[in-house]
Amino acid sequence: MRQPKTNAENANKVVKRRQALQSLGALAVMGSAFGSSCSSNDKAGSGAGGGGPAGGSGSTGGTRSTGGSAGTGGSVGSGGSTGSGGSPGSGGSAGSGGSEAGAGGNASDGSADSSDAARSEGGAMTDGRLDASALDAGNLVVPPWDDVPTCMAISATDGAGQGPFFIHDLEKNDDISLYRQDIRGQYNANAAPGVEMQLHLRILSSASTNCRSPILVPGVDVYIWHTDAQGFYSGFGTRGTADEQKPDSPYMGIPGTMNLDTTERFCRGVLISNADGVVSFRSVFPGWYNGRVLHIHVIVFKRGSSSIGRGNYSKQNAPAWLFTTQFYFDKAFTQSVHSQYEPYQSRTTLAGYDRSISSGKMGTEPASSGLIAKASLARDLVTAQMQIVLDPA
Repeated sequence: MRQPKTNAENANKVVKRRQALQSLGALAVMGSAFGSSCSSNDKAGSGAGGGGPAGGSGSTGGTRSTGGSAGTGGSVGSGGSTGSGGSPGSGGSAGSGGSEAGAGGNASDGSADSSDAARSEGGAMTDGRLDASALDAGNLVVPPWDDVPTCMAISATDGAGQGPFFIHDLEKNDDISLYRQDIRGQYNANAAPGVEMQLHLRILSSASTNCRSPILVPGVDVYIWHTDAQGFYSGFGTRGTADEQKPDSPYMGIPGTMNLDTTERFCRGVLISNADGVVSFRSVFPGWYNGRVLHIHVIVFKRGSSSIGRGNYSKQNAPAWLFTTQFYFDKAFTQSVHSQYEPYQSRTTLAGYDRSISSGKMGTEPASSGLIAKASLARDLVTAQMQIVLDPA
């Protein structure tokens, strides 16, 4: 457990962490060199696809390396956590040189790892489908971008809004860094963890004429957050108190936006878009909570954004802000996942379930964005994709 720090120490920590992330992030963005299109001949992205700084060689006992994953709400490992994108070594800590950045397969020292980079080479993709050996190895392989929905930063597609449960990386001084690729975790340690989800987002410029000639947007911060497999958000509410989350009951605003009570950070993170405009997260397929259609939140910032606390981000109060939205999943697909695996399965008979997994089309709930991700389930792994078109200025 960390000891409380003085205000001066906390301020120094924030400045140093942001500077380190910016410099490492620049390396990660430059690490991926191939171009993308919407052609069926697209190859998978090099490395894990998703920027973000390398995490060092991991850690033991759940403490984070600078820019790496953390114990609480961080990467899963027996006895410790890995750096961002790293593979656990014996005992759960990352093996020497085993950590790699999300984009371009950068190793923990920031140099390219030729053995782990370019996952698309050597048969990671086969006729547009994920290669079984890649799945067995737990690699994040970016599928082709054919028929992937596009979220346009115009009209009502961003109408879903931010919601009450966003946490900026710099909002609290005593939590972990959110710059990490592996965001798996859960509220109840004894519950089944749910089904792994590999989520790929591609950021495109609104200057793009069409999806087959995209103008990619590298070097932006892409935040995502969603519930764990049982419908809990990390960070908000305190166990055993009046503001504890109750996913089985209709949501009545408790916990609220001000109840940022814990430093748990599962199922939330931020990555820097790589040269192909792509970020790739390793998470779990969301569970549902009563009162909302199952969804995933996204906010995009220019690099170097600042926290404004519990407010809703916009150009007026956060000049680095670019876009906010939420997207959903097809109802039949969600049912196919929830009906086969725990802890989802035991909650499928509860009141409110059917409505809470509707596809999120316009009119399904107030201010729905209507955006439905492309998703598939194979070998106990969900692969999900969405494209976001925004004005990078």
